Parts: sequence; structure tokens; C-alpha cells
Amino acid sequence: MHMIVHFTPDRDRSRVHYQQFHNIFLYLIDSCQLRCGHCYMGDRLERGLSLSLQEAKDIIRACRRLGAEYITFLGGEPTLYRDLAHVVAFANESGFKQVMIDTNGLQPAHIFSIPPEQLYYVTVSLDGATPHSHDKVRGKGPFTRTVASMKEMVARGYRVRINSTVFRFSLHEAPAMLQLATEIGVKLVNFHTFSEEGLGIGKAWSVTPREWVTFCESLRRINGDFPVSVWYPPTWAPRSLLPTYVGEGFRGCLGCSLDRLSIFPDGRCYLCSVLFDRAAHFATITSQGLVLNPENNEYHHFTQAMASARESWLSGCPAERVLAEQGMPPPDRKLVSMCRCWKSQL
Repeated sequence: MHMIVHFTPDRDRSRVHYQQFHNIFLYLIDSCQLRCGHCYMGDRLERGLSLSLQEAKDIIRACRRLGAEYITFLGGEPTLYRDLAHVVAFANESGFKQVMIDTNGLQPAHIFSIPPEQLYYVTVSLDGATPHSHDKVRGKGPFTRTVASMKEMVARGYRVRINSTVFRFSLHEAPAMLQLATEIGVKLVNFHTFSEEGLGIGKAWSVTPREWVTFCESLRRINGDFPVSVWYPPTWAPRSLLPTYVGEGFRGCLGCSLDRLSIFPDGRCYLCSVLFDRAAHFATITSQGLVLNPENNEYHHFTQAMASARESWLSGCPAERVLAEQGMPPPDRKLVSMCRCWKSQL
């Protein structure tokens, strides 16, 4: 009698998973009720451009053909977009794994017209744990309304997370922000540092590289004290921490990976949010699909920086030169410059 033995071949672990244009950030409308002091949209807020429903659907369809799996709808303020519920439903029908909205939280009724199961996250901007800091940036009154909106969203079954820009005057508020998030029922807080872009140009709110590194250290110290996940971009790091970030998946400028595509109502597409103010964009999306920008393509700047680096993750942030021109603090030579779009998760 012969015994038949079935062998299960070892899986080849050397293959690398890749996915270009994994994340789509679709700016449906330029309009917004606010003029926040740090808004990177800048003069776009005055244009009043808006995608038609058909244009939005065409872009969503084209992005799925590119292989995109996550999509976030933004503005301006996306709740001002008349057909928001329709584009969210269409994105779900088109097969996106995660459909999200970024909002200031001032018009929750427009969120409530969308079933909670159609939204992976509603991301609400809250720039400080107190009315003093949040309203200093956004004008008098939004803090109380935004917190109330988040509480109602959570009560209605929406998954809510917070985007929080950190300024020099709010560096100390991280514990209070995580405590507030816990009380509201928020699942995740995404901190990021203020950049002098758009309406933020010329404002003395910038955090120095050393201050930001200290802030990130404080996040790591209080990690576990609150039942809230925390994301943050290292942006700058002591060389001793670089192996930790590389272990998490950091590989230098995220623009080089073609991981994300930000699309504006005028059709311009960017790989890096730091360059939204600039003519250097990646492509334009048209009825013919994605048309590359042959003249001043941001991708060229990213790959040139990587080509001249000793290691790919030491190419720094090619966009930092732009920020330096706009008054951001100069880099600290004792720190490693990192991509501003890459997030570490505690």
C-alpha cells in the first residue's frame, strides 16, 4: 500500500506587495464657511469651483481603474457639496474598501443623510482641546459646535476620528485632546504639525523641528494612558529612532511611491500636500483619464532627491525647500528630515 503525501509549498515571502494610487483624496468643492488661519487651500476657497455629480462619478470610476481602494471626500467643506450622499453611495458601489469624509463638523445633518455603514470614518478637524486654541485658528464659536457634532455622530453609530493640527501655542494640549477624544468616543486622533501653506503663510505659529520631536516623544510617553489610537508624522527624527520608523514601513518620500493622489475640482492632481500652492503638480484628470504634467512635475523633484540620497529613506522631504521659502524654521542638522505625509501609529 502506497501512502500519498501532499506537500504544501512554502510561500515566497520575498515578494513585495505594492499598490499605486491606493489612497484617493477627492476635493469635491472649494467653498467653505470658514477661513481657518492654517488652511492649505489658500486662494482656492475664493474660486467657488465644484465638481458636477457626473464629473465626480467619472473620477471615482477612473480611480478604481487605477487600483485605488481608499477614498476620502474633502473640500473646502464637503458637507456643502449638494450631492455628497450620492458620491458616497457611488464610491461604495464602485468597490472602494474604505470611504471617508473630512469635515469641520459644523453641518452634521448632511452627514446624517448618509447611512453609517457607508462611511469607514468621519474625520473631524479639531485644532486644540479648548475653545481658546481651536477658535484662535477657526474663528469664534466652532469649538463648541464641533464637539457637539462629534458626540451626536458617535451616538448615531458613526466611526469618528480627529485631525488635529498642532501649533506652538497648543503643543501642551495632547493629553487634554486624548482625554476629550475618550469622552466623546472617538477612535483615533491624527496629529500633524502646522505648515506655512495657503492661509498659514506668514503666521508665527510654526513649531521648530526640535519642539516637534519633543512633542512626539511626549505622545510616546502617554501612549496607553487613553483608549484612543494615535497617529503622527515624525517629520524630523533623532537618528536613533530612524530604525524604528523604517521597521514600521518608512521608506522616504511618499510621493515617490505613488501611494496617494489628491484631486481638485479643476482636475489638477498632486502627490504631495505640501505643494498644493505650487504649479508643480503630477497630472490633470480629464475625460481621457490621467494626463501627466510634462513641464513641471512634482514627481521629478521627489525622485531626484531620492536618487541623490545615500539611502532611500534618507532623501528627506524635497518639499521642505518650499516651506523654507515661506518662513518655516530651518532644519536641525542633528535631526533626520522625514516625509511629512508618512504617519507613525502608536
